Amino acid sequence: MFISKLFFQVEPTTACNLNCEICMRSWLNRPIGFMDFNGFKKLLNLNHPTYIGFHGWGEPLLHNQIYDMIAYASSRKITTSLITNGTLLDEEKIKKLFSSGLKEFAFGVYKFERLEKISEKILLTTNLKKEFKLKNPKVFLDITVYEDNVNEIPKIVEEASMLGVEAINLHRLFNQHNPSFKALDEKKEAKLFGEIKTLARKLKLQIFLPSKHTNPCRVVKYGIYITWDFKVTPCCFLPKEYLADALSVKVNDIVKSQPYKDFVKNMNKHTVCSKCII
Repeated sequence: MFISKLFFQVEPTTACNLNCEICMRSWLNRPIGFMDFNGFKKLLNLNHPTYIGFHGWGEPLLHNQIYDMIAYASSRKITTSLITNGTLLDEEKIKKLFSSGLKEFAFGVYKFERLEKISEKILLTTNLKKEFKLKNPKVFLDITVYEDNVNEIPKIVEEASMLGVEAINLHRLFNQHNPSFKALDEKKEAKLFGEIKTLARKLKLQIFLPSKHTNPCRVVKYGIYITWDFKVTPCCFLPKEYLADALSVKVNDIVKSQPYKDFVKNMNKHTVCSKCII
Protein backbone atom coordinates (compact mmCIF):
# COMPACT_ATOMS: atom_id res chain seq x y z
CA MET A 1 0.00 0.00 0.00
CA PHE A 2 2.46 2.63 1.21
CA ILE A 3 6.02 1.39 0.87
CA SER A 4 7.79 3.47 3.47
CA LYS A 5 7.31 6.23 5.98
CA LEU A 6 10.05 8.78 5.49
CA PHE A 7 8.39 11.67 7.35
CA PHE A 8 8.17 11.49 11.14
CA GLN A 9 6.19 14.02 13.12
CA VAL A 10 7.72 13.76 16.57
CA GLU A 11 5.98 15.17 19.63
CA PRO A 12 8.70 16.35 22.06
CA THR A 13 6.18 17.20 24.78
CA THR A 14 2.51 17.72 25.56
CA ALA A 15 3.33 20.65 27.86
CA CYS A 16 2.50 24.14 26.63
CA ASN A 17 2.83 27.62 28.09
CA LEU A 18 -0.20 28.93 26.19
CA ASN A 19 -3.85 27.98 25.93
CA CYS A 20 -4.76 29.02 22.38
CA GLU A 21 -8.49 29.13 21.81
CA ILE A 22 -8.35 27.30 18.48
CA CYS A 23 -6.13 24.47 19.71
CA MET A 24 -7.52 20.97 20.31
CA ARG A 25 -4.97 20.26 23.02
CA SER A 26 -7.33 20.89 25.94
CA TRP A 27 -9.97 18.61 24.40
CA LEU A 28 -7.62 15.66 23.95
CA ASN A 29 -7.17 15.19 27.70
CA ARG A 30 -3.69 13.67 27.49
CA PRO A 31 -1.10 13.49 30.29
CA ILE A 32 1.80 15.94 30.32
CA GLY A 33 5.04 14.26 29.34
CA PHE A 34 8.44 14.81 27.74
CA MET A 35 10.10 12.50 25.24
CA ASP A 36 13.13 10.70 26.65
CA PHE A 37 16.30 11.65 24.77
CA ASN A 38 17.83 8.17 24.97
CA GLY A 39 14.57 6.77 23.66
CA PHE A 40 14.68 9.28 20.81
CA LYS A 41 18.17 8.11 19.87
CA LYS A 42 16.95 4.51 19.92
CA LEU A 43 14.06 5.51 17.66
CA LEU A 44 16.48 6.87 15.06
CA ASN A 45 18.81 3.89 15.40
CA LEU A 46 15.85 1.64 14.61
CA ASN A 47 14.47 3.72 11.74
CA HIS A 48 15.82 5.87 8.92
CA PRO A 49 13.48 8.80 8.27
CA THR A 50 14.57 11.51 5.87
CA TYR A 51 12.58 14.25 7.63
CA ILE A 52 11.50 14.95 11.20
CA GLY A 53 9.05 17.67 12.16
CA PHE A 54 9.36 18.52 15.86
CA HIS A 55 5.86 19.61 16.79
CA GLY A 56 2.71 18.16 18.29
CA TRP A 57 0.29 18.99 21.07
CA GLY A 58 2.76 21.06 23.06
CA GLU A 59 5.50 23.69 22.83
CA PRO A 60 8.77 22.02 21.73
CA LEU A 61 10.98 24.63 23.40
CA LEU A 62 9.72 23.53 26.82
CA HIS A 63 11.73 20.33 26.32
CA ASN A 64 15.18 21.07 27.80
CA GLN A 65 16.87 18.62 25.40
CA ILE A 66 15.17 19.73 22.20
CA TYR A 67 18.46 21.16 20.91
CA ASP A 68 20.19 17.81 21.50
CA MET A 69 17.36 15.99 19.73
CA ILE A 70 17.64 18.22 16.67
CA ALA A 71 21.43 17.96 16.65
CA TYR A 72 21.32 14.17 16.90
CA ALA A 73 18.87 13.93 14.00
CA SER A 74 20.94 16.39 11.97
CA SER A 75 24.08 14.33 12.59
CA ARG A 76 22.29 11.43 10.90
CA LYS A 77 21.60 13.54 7.79
CA ILE A 78 17.91 13.93 8.64
CA THR A 79 16.21 17.16 7.60
CA THR A 80 14.65 18.77 10.67
CA SER A 81 11.95 21.36 11.24
CA LEU A 82 10.40 22.91 14.33
CA ILE A 83 7.24 24.92 14.93
CA THR A 84 7.08 27.15 18.00
CA ASN A 85 4.72 29.75 19.42
CA GLY A 86 7.85 31.88 19.81
CA THR A 87 7.13 33.23 23.28
CA LEU A 88 10.04 31.47 25.00
CA LEU A 89 12.74 32.53 22.57
CA ASP A 90 15.73 34.63 23.53
CA GLU A 91 19.12 35.17 21.91
CA GLU A 92 20.72 32.17 23.62
CA LYS A 93 17.94 29.79 22.54
CA ILE A 94 18.01 31.11 18.97
CA LYS A 95 21.77 30.55 18.73
CA LYS A 96 21.38 27.01 20.08
CA LEU A 97 18.76 26.28 17.44
CA PHE A 98 21.05 27.69 14.76
CA SER A 99 23.96 25.50 15.88
CA SER A 100 21.77 22.37 16.10
CA GLY A 101 21.57 21.97 12.34
CA LEU A 102 17.87 22.85 12.17
CA LYS A 103 16.76 23.31 8.55
CA GLU A 104 13.29 24.87 8.93
CA PHE A 105 12.10 27.10 11.75
CA ALA A 106 8.46 28.21 11.87
CA PHE A 107 6.55 30.59 14.12
CA GLY A 108 2.93 29.50 14.49
CA VAL A 109 0.26 32.23 14.63
CA TYR A 110 -3.46 32.54 14.05
CA LYS A 111 -4.18 36.19 14.85
CA PHE A 112 -2.45 39.48 14.13
CA GLU A 113 -2.34 40.27 17.84
CA ARG A 114 -0.45 36.99 18.41
CA LEU A 115 2.06 38.02 15.78
CA GLU A 116 2.51 41.40 17.46
CA LYS A 117 3.34 39.69 20.76
CA ILE A 118 6.24 37.76 19.23
CA SER A 119 7.34 40.26 16.56
CA GLU A 120 10.50 41.19 18.48
CA LYS A 121 11.42 37.50 18.79
CA ILE A 122 10.96 36.96 15.05
CA LEU A 123 12.99 40.05 14.22
CA LEU A 124 15.76 38.93 16.57
CA THR A 125 15.80 35.55 14.83
CA THR A 126 16.01 36.96 11.30
CA ASN A 127 18.58 39.60 12.29
CA LEU A 128 20.84 37.02 13.96
CA LYS A 129 20.59 34.79 10.92
CA LYS A 130 21.70 37.70 8.72
CA GLU A 131 24.46 38.65 11.14
CA PHE A 132 25.89 35.12 11.09
CA LYS A 133 25.32 34.86 7.31
CA LEU A 134 23.49 31.56 7.66
CA LYS A 135 21.68 29.71 4.89
CA ASN A 136 19.67 27.65 7.39
CA PRO A 137 17.33 27.44 9.13
CA LYS A 138 14.80 28.86 6.71
CA VAL A 139 12.44 31.05 8.73
CA PHE A 140 8.71 30.54 8.14
CA LEU A 141 5.50 31.95 9.47
CA ASP A 142 2.92 29.17 9.84
CA ILE A 143 -0.59 30.62 9.76
CA THR A 144 -3.75 28.75 10.70
CA VAL A 145 -6.62 29.89 8.47
CA TYR A 146 -10.29 29.85 9.48
CA GLU A 147 -13.47 31.89 9.19
CA ASP A 148 -12.75 34.36 12.00
CA ASN A 149 -9.27 35.43 10.86
CA VAL A 150 -9.61 35.44 7.07
CA ASN A 151 -9.57 39.25 6.88
CA GLU A 152 -6.38 39.44 8.95
CA ILE A 153 -4.29 37.10 6.78
CA PRO A 154 -3.00 39.73 4.28
CA LYS A 155 -2.02 42.02 7.16
CA ILE A 156 -0.20 39.14 8.89
CA VAL A 157 1.69 38.29 5.69
CA GLU A 158 2.75 41.91 5.16
CA GLU A 159 3.99 42.20 8.74
CA ALA A 160 5.87 38.91 8.42
CA SER A 161 7.69 40.27 5.38
CA MET A 162 8.73 43.37 7.32
CA LEU A 163 10.11 41.12 10.07
CA GLY A 164 12.37 39.30 7.60
CA VAL A 165 10.45 36.03 7.35
CA GLU A 166 11.39 34.09 4.21
CA ALA A 167 8.32 31.94 3.64
CA ILE A 168 4.67 31.65 4.57
CA ASN A 169 2.82 28.42 5.18
CA LEU A 170 -0.97 28.48 5.34
CA HIS A 171 -2.91 25.56 6.75
CA ARG A 172 -6.57 24.94 7.40
CA LEU A 173 -8.00 24.85 10.89
CA PHE A 174 -9.44 21.49 11.88
CA ASN A 175 -10.99 21.27 15.33
CA GLN A 176 -13.75 18.69 15.45
CA HIS A 177 -14.24 19.32 19.17
CA ASN A 178 -15.24 22.97 18.88
CA PRO A 179 -17.65 23.74 16.01
CA SER A 180 -17.63 27.47 16.84
CA PHE A 181 -14.34 27.72 14.91
CA LYS A 182 -15.29 27.22 11.29
CA ALA A 183 -13.04 26.49 8.33
CA LEU A 184 -13.44 28.49 5.12
CA ASP A 185 -15.72 27.19 2.42
CA GLU A 186 -14.10 26.40 -0.94
CA LYS A 187 -15.10 29.70 -2.56
CA LYS A 188 -13.72 31.87 0.25
CA GLU A 189 -10.59 29.76 0.46
CA ALA A 190 -9.89 30.05 -3.27
CA LYS A 191 -10.35 33.83 -3.11
CA LEU A 192 -8.02 34.18 -0.11
CA PHE A 193 -5.34 31.92 -1.57
CA GLY A 194 -5.40 33.87 -4.83
CA GLU A 195 -4.93 37.16 -2.95
CA ILE A 196 -2.12 35.74 -0.83
CA LYS A 197 -0.26 34.33 -3.84
CA THR A 198 -0.37 37.76 -5.49
CA LEU A 199 0.76 39.46 -2.28
CA ALA A 200 3.57 36.95 -1.75
CA ARG A 201 4.91 37.59 -5.26
CA LYS A 202 4.86 41.32 -4.58
CA LEU A 203 6.71 40.86 -1.28
CA LYS A 204 9.07 38.22 -2.75
CA LEU A 205 7.98 35.67 -0.18
CA GLN A 206 7.78 31.96 -0.80
CA ILE A 207 4.27 30.69 -0.18
CA PHE A 208 3.02 27.21 0.67
CA LEU A 209 -0.71 26.54 0.38
CA PRO A 210 -2.59 23.41 1.50
CA SER A 211 -3.45 20.87 -1.17
CA LYS A 212 -6.96 19.67 -1.80
CA HIS A 213 -7.91 17.12 0.85
CA THR A 214 -7.93 13.49 -0.24
CA ASN A 215 -8.83 10.26 1.50
CA PRO A 216 -6.46 8.55 2.24
CA CYS A 217 -4.83 11.89 2.95
CA ARG A 218 -1.26 12.90 2.18
CA VAL A 219 -0.46 12.96 5.91
CA VAL A 220 -1.13 9.25 6.22
CA LYS A 221 0.40 8.48 2.83
CA TYR A 222 3.77 10.01 3.60
CA GLY A 223 4.11 10.36 7.35
CA ILE A 224 3.56 8.93 10.78
CA TYR A 225 3.03 10.52 14.21
CA ILE A 226 5.12 9.53 17.22
CA THR A 227 3.91 10.71 20.61
CA TRP A 228 6.18 11.79 23.46
CA ASP A 229 5.90 8.30 25.00
CA PHE A 230 6.81 6.61 21.68
CA LYS A 231 3.36 5.48 20.65
CA VAL A 232 2.99 5.26 16.87
CA THR A 233 -0.27 6.70 15.52
CA PRO A 234 -1.36 7.55 11.97
CA CYS A 235 -1.74 11.29 12.55
CA CYS A 236 -1.49 14.04 15.16
CA PHE A 237 -5.29 14.30 15.23
CA LEU A 238 -5.41 10.66 16.36
CA PRO A 239 -2.92 10.54 19.26
CA LYS A 240 -4.88 7.73 20.94
CA GLU A 241 -5.14 5.59 17.78
CA TYR A 242 -2.35 3.37 19.04
CA LEU A 243 -0.66 1.16 16.43
CA ALA A 244 2.54 0.03 18.14
CA ASP A 245 5.49 1.01 20.34
CA ALA A 246 8.08 2.88 18.25
CA LEU A 247 10.95 1.50 20.34
CA SER A 248 9.95 -2.12 19.80
CA VAL A 249 8.91 -2.29 16.15
CA LYS A 250 10.27 -0.59 13.05
CA VAL A 251 7.86 1.94 11.61
CA ASN A 252 8.05 0.33 8.16
CA ASP A 253 6.92 -2.94 9.72
CA ILE A 254 4.07 -1.15 11.50
CA VAL A 255 2.71 0.32 8.27
CA LYS A 256 2.78 -3.12 6.64
CA SER A 257 0.79 -4.64 9.50
CA GLN A 258 -2.85 -5.66 9.20
CA PRO A 259 -4.13 -3.14 11.81
CA TYR A 260 -2.57 -0.30 9.83
CA LYS A 261 -3.93 -1.60 6.52
CA ASP A 262 -7.38 -1.90 8.08
CA PHE A 263 -7.16 1.67 9.37
CA VAL A 264 -6.28 3.05 5.92
CA LYS A 265 -8.97 0.97 4.24
CA ASN A 266 -11.63 2.36 6.56
CA MET A 267 -10.45 5.99 6.82
CA ASN A 268 -13.49 7.33 5.01
CA LYS A 269 -15.67 5.83 7.77
CA HIS A 270 -13.50 6.98 10.68
CA THR A 271 -15.21 9.45 13.02
CA VAL A 272 -12.31 11.92 12.69
CA CYS A 273 -10.86 11.17 9.24
CA SER A 274 -14.26 11.35 7.54
CA LYS A 275 -14.57 14.99 8.67
CA CYS A 276 -10.94 16.05 8.19
CA ILE A 277 -10.03 18.86 5.76
CA ILE A 278 -6.26 19.09 6.33
